[in-house]
Amino acid sequence: MTEKDDELTAKRLCDKSKEAFLLAVELYNRPTIKYRVEGCAFFLCNAWELLLKAYLVTRYGGRSIYYENKPDRTLSLDECISRVFTNKTDPLRQNLERVIDLRNTSTHFVVEEFEGIYAPLLQACVENYDDKARALMGIEISDLIPENYLVLSVRRGTVDMEECRARYGSEVVNKMISLRSGILSSEDLENNRRYACSYVTELRMTKHKDADLTLRIDKGSDEPVALIKQLVNPEDKYPYRTKAVVDVVNKRLLKEGIKLSANGVEKARFTSSDFQLFIQVYDWKHDERYSINTSMEGEQARYAYSQQAIDDIVAIIRQEPDLVIDRLKAEVKKR
Repeated sequence: MTEKDDELTAKRLCDKSKEAFLLAVELYNRPTIKYRVEGCAFFLCNAWELLLKAYLVTRYGGRSIYYENKPDRTLSLDECISRVFTNKTDPLRQNLERVIDLRNTSTHFVVEEFEGIYAPLLQACVENYDDKARALMGIEISDLIPENYLVLSVRRGTVDMEECRARYGSEVVNKMISLRSGILSSEDLENNRRYACSYVTELRMTKHKDADLTLRIDKGSDEPVALIKQLVNPEDKYPYRTKAVVDVVNKRLLKEGIKLSANGVEKARFTSSDFQLFIQVYDWKHDERYSINTSMEGEQARYAYSQQAIDDIVAIIRQEPDLVIDRLKAEVKKR
């Protein structure tokens, strides 16, 4: 194969990969489809396989995606993953392996309650594809689909195991319990958004006039409205540890083409030290909108952070990327 042939092959593979990815997202977000978990997993695996093969062709040539002892057969997705992501403990690789398991399982039997178990894995797989398509092949998914459509519409609800046992039998329920306990069995994957992640929409009453949604309570209305106070799962509202915050902020800055500087010199990346400047200056460890202390009594404080913390960091940097770090350092010194 010539270099031009390799370029054409890689382009065709990328085009097919993008189509498969869009099918995965669109299929999952269709409200009338009951096959969406299995279908999303199938097309996501297909999208990843084509993307990784395009990368291998670009880097090593057209013959690199064929088995040496079977020259007419192209590499499996598992083989592509092992060649491109060589670290077996990489959360991204572990996420892909779990999604492959779902694809293989779905050819036999998957019940709708599996959605609550696999949805965070599929969401992370979607975000990982967006990230690696850009890094490996220069593909901007936001050119094909609005970024907000990359959030999967998940049916959330509590899975009643006794009800499932009556509906499906003990064999299926035991499989569900095994899957649920196995998916997050490793401490290394705790709160790692490259392995599993989810999004939560939260509404709260506030007197601030800059809220995204406004309403008024009319005592004379015919339509009843109830105000409900509900306990919030900290993992839903505060899904990020420090390292995850730094990683996500860097991805956002890279995607928006924002260059951060300090002392007149361009910084390679946003760091945990930079994040601590924001925490100190804006006092985020004492503001429940941004953080929560998840430690037990007597333990050293250990904080988790909200999506709002990331959004506000990016918004502040966007306004003055050349000056913000120097300004925050000066504020800390004053104190």
